[in-house]
Amino acid sequence: MNPHLSVEAAPDRAGTPDQPPATGPWTHLDIADAPGRFTFALISDRTGIARPGVFERGIAALNLLRPAFAVQLGDLIEGYTDDEGVLAEAWAELDRIVAPLDMPLFLVPGNHDVSDDLARRHWLGRYGRLHHHFRYKDVLFLVLDTQDPPVEQSPEALEALAKMHAYAERDPEGLRRLVEKSVDWEGDQAMARVSEEQTAWAENVIRENADARWTFVLMHQPIWQGEGHPAIHRIRAALGDRPYTMFAGHVHNYKNAVIDGRDHIRLGPTGGLWVKPEGDEGNFDHITLITMEPDGPRIANVTLEGLRDHHGRLLE
Repeated sequence: MNPHLSVEAAPDRAGTPDQPPATGPWTHLDIADAPGRFTFALISDRTGIARPGVFERGIAALNLLRPAFAVQLGDLIEGYTDDEGVLAEAWAELDRIVAPLDMPLFLVPGNHDVSDDLARRHWLGRYGRLHHHFRYKDVLFLVLDTQDPPVEQSPEALEALAKMHAYAERDPEGLRRLVEKSVDWEGDQAMARVSEEQTAWAENVIRENADARWTFVLMHQPIWQGEGHPAIHRIRAALGDRPYTMFAGHVHNYKNAVIDGRDHIRLGPTGGLWVKPEGDEGNFDHITLITMEPDGPRIANVTLEGLRDHHGRLLE
């Protein structure tokens, strides 16, 4: 029985071969609270034409569900602008949105966040680094920057992106269809970049943390899709036979690809425009809860449409 649990002793009752003695009105007393057990959360794309209030509901949901910490998988701001003032206000808005969050929030850079050299300078000025790693209870978290370096956009492309918000208000379904046709969302991530320097850094981090009991590789663009980016092949080779799980966002559509027996999970959005590369499947706004058990993670996706607070009210 769990040493932290105390229950009322059951009255003596003789059992029979068909009905052993009762111990109490419970199924068993093996409560799972091993020292290495913890729960963390993932929250996904806010932008790529943010739908107002959805990401805010995700923040409120995290505060209700109380994970130890959360990781956001990129695209916090709309970006894709050469206007310093617009960028500064976008980040100020983001600060206001995440201010109510009770637990630590680790950040993964997305293409909207670091769309060009100007945007990268803003990110680095705020956070100091792009790719990074941390450990918690002997679990390694490896955070990649899949925009290293970012793909520079032409002035014409920036102008078109700036018009997308007006298009979204006028014809959101038309915009969704346009976005779906613009990229092979299920294939190689043509805009993804992972530098040689970052790849070598990731290999070194993996070597230095060979004793980690599990590894989570977190990125914005799912660079395992299609033929896979060369960096992901090297990272998987460095991980070898150790247990790991990979997570990404970017596509705004949920899908789990099991590769070599490991889960490679592409999250749906938390407010970004829905994309339907394969029909309606995988289209939901959610946060993801991961509980680390001694034998590996238990992953649950919590959709935001039905989550209610202690008053029974839908989150706003």
